[in-house]
Amino acid sequence: MMNQFTKALLLSAMVSMASAVDDDISHFESPLEEDVPIVSIPCFANADGFGGSITDTSFTVEYYYEMVYREGGDPVDDLVGSFERDSTNFLLQSDLFESPCNEVIARQAGAAHGITSNPPDVALDGIPCTTISGDDAVATECVVVNGAFEVFYIDDGSGSEALEAQFKAGIEEGINNGSVSISNPDIVEVAAVPDPESTPRGQDPAVTPEGIVANPDDDGNSTPVIIGAVVGGVLIVGAIALYKSRQAGAAASGAADAGASAGADV
Repeated sequence: MMNQFTKALLLSAMVSMASAVDDDISHFESPLEEDVPIVSIPCFANADGFGGSITDTSFTVEYYYEMVYREGGDPVDDLVGSFERDSTNFLLQSDLFESPCNEVIARQAGAAHGITSNPPDVALDGIPCTTISGDDAVATECVVVNGAFEVFYIDDGSGSEALEAQFKAGIEEGINNGSVSISNPDIVEVAAVPDPESTPRGQDPAVTPEGIVANPDDDGNSTPVIIGAVVGGVLIVGAIALYKSRQAGAAASGAADAGASAGADV
């Protein structure tokens, strides 16, 4: 009799506990989407120097910077490549892009969506640094670098000039105000500078042949100058020949007069 009573009490308690659990579950409400915090994940370029997404249109930004580095560390080309990755990641994480690492935000026309570090940055030989410099006392040197990167964007019909100017200003300001994080400890300092040679990438400065003076006119036509130089040369040669001819004639005349005078005396 006591065992049956005990079992009844245990069964009643179990039913009450199950009912309470059901009530708690029925009152649970899932949070709304807007209540879920969104954590921003930084974007980084891949091993090939690309980040974001590729579009049908792109443009290349070219700029220059001076880099002071420690002697005896990584080769200069490796240091340049390291800083190129740093600058690419800086731009990729800037507000110049519309969600480059995912598709949460709809792709918008007129905005940048991808970037690649190609064409690679190139250290320029024979051009001295003028803004910053190395110091022999602390074993540092300075090199001038021609930097470049390609940006992929969606064209809205207005062209790329405005967006290109924003990227050029963005990378130069980011370098000069220290916003670009430098990952290689052998890089001491970097400063963006104007074009030190005023020559587009892949082109050599125009060389004027010796002896020919270029026409300063905008059309660059030097033909009249060359013709004038030739005519002037001919006139000079003719004048010299005429002068020598007259001298020879005068000498011959003098000799004839001297001979006539000698005959008369005899």
